[in-house]
Amino acid sequence: VTKSSEDYKHNWLDKFCSKGKKILDFACGSGENGIYAAKKGAECIGIDISPEGVQNANKNAKELDVNKNCKFVEMDGENMTFEDNFFDLGVEYGALHHVDLDKALAELSRVLKPEGRMICVEALRHNPLIHAYRKRTPHLRTEWEVEHILGVESLDVMKKYFENISVKFFHLTTLGLVPIRKTFLFPILYPILDFIDKILLSSQLIGKYGWIMVVEIHKPRK
Repeated sequence: VTKSSEDYKHNWLDKFCSKGKKILDFACGSGENGIYAAKKGAECIGIDISPEGVQNANKNAKELDVNKNCKFVEMDGENMTFEDNFFDLGVEYGALHHVDLDKALAELSRVLKPEGRMICVEALRHNPLIHAYRKRTPHLRTEWEVEHILGVESLDVMKKYFENISVKFFHLTTLGLVPIRKTFLFPILYPILDFIDKILLSSQLIGKYGWIMVVEIHKPRK
């Protein structure tokens, strides 16, 4: 179901990751994004507050033979120890609603170079059905997490720390395919509904009711 947003993220990494570029995998989890960037030639450093996550990410990097240019360390994303203007690029997936947004963005603005850019993939809070599901499944997430899911108002917070902000919205009608994702109907219906989503979600007015937004932040305010 998330193929279109995943493709968008990977196309972004394909475009900007190359040998000599330093990329931050912010709140790396198991390291999938950083490892993907490293395979494209970038030098990746991933951070996560979870020691288990960092251990798993380093293990994955070694197994996929990118550990020479891809490493993961335990670090607080709201108080990073990197020097100013250290990274060319950044990537994060579903992490910004786990942190203090202002503190994290201030740190990201600090560690990215003046022409640096980052891609952020985040869930949205505006769709009442999706948000009701989050509240009805407390075993899957914390109450604090639910209340801090990002919205389009979060774009204004990003503008305080970065000059250029661009956003695309994904996944509305395609969510109806979740119950049949393992049936023969899924690959038939998905392209149709994905095309409808591209039209419906092309403006923020309707786009904010999608499930995912992908935000590119560029040119940190120093």
